[in-house]
Amino acid sequence: MEKLHNMVREDPYAKLLGILVEEVREGYARCSLTVTGQMLNFLGVPHGGLIFSLADVAFSAASNSDHSPSFALDVSGSFLRAVGVGDTISAEATRIHTTKRTGIYRMDVKKNDLLIATFQGTVLRKHS
Repeated sequence: MEKLHNMVREDPYAKLLGILVEEVREGYARCSLTVTGQMLNFLGVPHGGLIFSLADVAFSAASNSDHSPSFALDVSGSFLRAVGVGDTISAEATRIHTTKRTGIYRMDVKKNDLLIATFQGTVLRKHS
């Protein structure tokens, strides 16, 4: 588990966005980031891709914590609220169902206890 945690923590894209990997355990991961002015879209709110990227890093860590490699097949979700510059948001990914070949995870993005976005994703568990 520590090896996976270190691999996710060193992910170049996550590092570029300033995503911190806070916890990884079997079937679960939590990550966070602080919103900066460079992360806003033309409407002055954080880009949806930023919110999704935070959820996706947690999704990847959680799904690979119980079977590696696991690759995303699909993700769908909803953006519920906007946050602002200086806000710290976190994403928690939790396994909700697994089989030998697939896994389904829920990713909730929050500012404190306020739900900002929610996603559900399916992974393919690759076997050699």
